[in-house]
Amino acid sequence: MDDYNKLALKAVELQKKNNTQAAKKIYTDLIKVKRDPQILRLLGIIEFNEKNYDESLNFLNESLKIDPNNSECYSNRGVTNFALKNIENAILDYNKAISIDKKNYNAFFNLANLYKETDRFEEAIVNFNEAISINGKHYMAFHNRAVVKGLLFKFDDAINDFNEALKINPEYSNSRFFKAITQLKKGDYENGWKNYEHRWETTNFPSPKRQFKQPCWNGTDNLKDKIILIHGEQGLGDNIHFVRYFHLIKSKAKMAILQVDKKLVQLFKDSNFSSNIFSNNEKLPNFDIHCPLLSLPFKFSTLIKNIPSPNKYLFPNKDRIIMWKKTFDNQFLNIGINWQASPNPDFDKGRSFKLKHFCDISSLDRIRLYSLQKVNGLNQINQMDKQFKLNIFNNFDEEAPFVDTAAIIENLDLVVTCDTSIAHLSGAIGKKTFLLLQKNCEWRWLHDINHSPWYDSVRIYRQTSQGDWKSVFKNVRNDIIKLYEYRKNKE
Repeated sequence: MDDYNKLALKAVELQKKNNTQAAKKIYTDLIKVKRDPQILRLLGIIEFNEKNYDESLNFLNESLKIDPNNSECYSNRGVTNFALKNIENAILDYNKAISIDKKNYNAFFNLANLYKETDRFEEAIVNFNEAISINGKHYMAFHNRAVVKGLLFKFDDAINDFNEALKINPEYSNSRFFKAITQLKKGDYENGWKNYEHRWETTNFPSPKRQFKQPCWNGTDNLKDKIILIHGEQGLGDNIHFVRYFHLIKSKAKMAILQVDKKLVQLFKDSNFSSNIFSNNEKLPNFDIHCPLLSLPFKFSTLIKNIPSPNKYLFPNKDRIIMWKKTFDNQFLNIGINWQASPNPDFDKGRSFKLKHFCDISSLDRIRLYSLQKVNGLNQINQMDKQFKLNIFNNFDEEAPFVDTAAIIENLDLVVTCDTSIAHLSGAIGKKTFLLLQKNCEWRWLHDINHSPWYDSVRIYRQTSQGDWKSVFKNVRNDIIKLYEYRKNKE
């Protein structure tokens, strides 16, 4: 074996061991000697993994010029094109790879993932099926097919696929977590909450697991002589949603302490949860045992029929309510609106809609719109026509912004919002709320009802097709007119 081949094999081994920089150096030296298509392909893979997508594409293009019948290289280029958002080129690459090699599992799998990410779910299923028929032991194909089946509301089929993925790889905790989400969205709370306890084991979970020397409450240990710490996790909306359980834990323990984001501390204190509420940055008093906030539904064996406090459990500050009351004219139907969720694409994923969708509502007689939007999405206000009427609040308490927001909501007649913390805040206050949801919404809103078992005052408006907000707003506008007419007739 000549030196060139020896070095090439050495580089391949280094790449397999994730020593990519050493492998890259050898590959780079080798192509100075000979433009070998396989070496160029491997360099393309390294550049892709380093997120140098243009460089990756250049290497893969050159490789295919030399060897135009390499199925794997077409599949690799498809992945790179997809990363560059060259969707149609990626599809062409995957199909070319398959035409060369009908048993190219990676090409079918990658094509299926592309269709999954571009909401072409039926086509995704077809290609996952092909991938699984070729390689029936690849857990990721079962997992990803399960995700797509869940998005198609085929919950039982999705759960079966998650189970298959776990049979193949019991250590792949993402399948257990996504299975939990599917069960919860289906309404199977008994099994869903149990599996939701595996959330900490998943990759990229948005809230790190807290580590304490004190034990975690198992749900059965007697707490009457114990001081328990309940600590918030995930987003502000999650904390507002599940703080309802704090009253239940208080009744069981000698003392209960709550730790949450500082933005929520005063709101929860005003709502008489406890004086023992601390922000995440504050030093905690001594405690005997702890429990994450979102583990409480499991610990209390929550089913849809026994959800605690669906009516009202947050009580805005009375002085703030009075202070903001003078802002509103009771001759009008006063509506608070919120249109933009977090700009993080991993969080938003279609939750938000444009402010312009409210134009037909703004033009209604005897209607006043008030912005409940914070930071994200405010730039859209300046883009609206002068005819668009929207009232903006100033003088919020920057240290406790939710205190003012809660008091404002208490003074409103209605809140219209996307799926964000405002929806939870309004529902927890017991304010009439129109919640506008994308077709594939989050698990907590279930999937086939126009109300929420968590909040009696929330009415749900769902997209019938993904991305179609026009028909949603048409229904919302009609119901706002009915609401105003009802109030007028009542007066």
